[in-house]
Amino acid sequence: MRSHRGVGAGIVALALAASVLAASPAQAAPQSLFGTTVDVFSPITSESLLGSTVYVPEITPLLVVEIGDAQATDIDVTVLDGATTIDSCVIVAGGTMCGLSSLGGLPDGATAVTVQFVMGAATETVSGTVFVVTNDAPTFRLEWRDAAGLWVDGTGIGIALRGATALRCVITNNSNAAITFDTVTAMIELNPSGTEAVPITGTLAAGAVGRFTVWSGLAPAIYSASCSGGVDLRDGTGAGGGNGGGVIAMGGTITIDRTPAPGQTVTITADGVTPPLVTEYSVLLDGVPVSGSPVSAPPPDFGFMLDIAVPTSLAVGDHVISVVVTYQGRDTAIAAFPFQVAAPELAATGAELDASSAAWSGLVGLLVVAAGAGLLAASRRRLSG
Repeated sequence: MRSHRGVGAGIVALALAASVLAASPAQAAPQSLFGTTVDVFSPITSESLLGSTVYVPEITPLLVVEIGDAQATDIDVTVLDGATTIDSCVIVAGGTMCGLSSLGGLPDGATAVTVQFVMGAATETVSGTVFVVTNDAPTFRLEWRDAAGLWVDGTGIGIALRGATALRCVITNNSNAAITFDTVTAMIELNPSGTEAVPITGTLAAGAVGRFTVWSGLAPAIYSASCSGGVDLRDGTGAGGGNGGGVIAMGGTITIDRTPAPGQTVTITADGVTPPLVTEYSVLLDGVPVSGSPVSAPPPDFGFMLDIAVPTSLAVGDHVISVVVTYQGRDTAIAAFPFQVAAPELAATGAELDASSAAWSGLVGLLVVAAGAGLLAASRRRLSG
């Protein structure tokens, strides 16, 4: 059994000193042992291993072993994964602490362990779980809502938008345990001036993606934005990150001459679509290019006109015709014209009886009843004869 008498490693000594200064929650779940109390806990989070789960960093994981009263005999402490020794330390006679600083051999995630305490001829064991937390920084992205209501990734670029839009921060937790947002903030640079700071709070489960809408308005009202800040990892350490992006507000008019319907031809007219980021635009029906798309928008008017034949076979439900610009590798709708195709009315089923039909049906019914009565009377006469 490896001994840490004197706790010579610098990191262990530092952690032990920190644990002395830690608040009382460090003794979260002490166990009665050898006539005193004992606990094994994280000096960062104060969580106890004994009978519970303790979260430790992937890099230099450390636990502190502490007894309530000094003993006259050494206490050997060993952490076991099954029959395999993971780490060990010794609380020397007259002392109250030792450190477990070699837990790095445990895999990431949860491992059920047994802590064995030996003092002289007496041996006691307590079970618990060590969860090794991966210190992987979260990923930050920016998404903008385009005219068709779709969210488009605008991370690190200027994205073309027109009309009403919205911004959301998309944060991915890359750690294997939950994170808590500490200083995460969306910073919004308004046009022509001004800044809005929107804090993002709460927690995010391991591997989860959080989407937080932080602003909405007209595209010309915003210049750029960023999402960044620090998070607290489950082991008590921290990480952080951030990203940003900008908006290129498109102007001009884009109209449609009527509400689309199956079998109709509608006309889309665009004029003064500037700044002229591209020379042509895609016109889509439910995401599929229509005949004549893409369409050019040359100077000096920077506009176009396109007739669209709406298929007669268009399915019942919601549909949309959209005008899309492709810029810096992103497709964004700068105009959208939603419409619905209603289900056809069903024809009435079954025949309605007029007065003569009803009378005839009644007569047939009476004849059937009379015939039945005659047959019954004849049957009775034969039986009586």
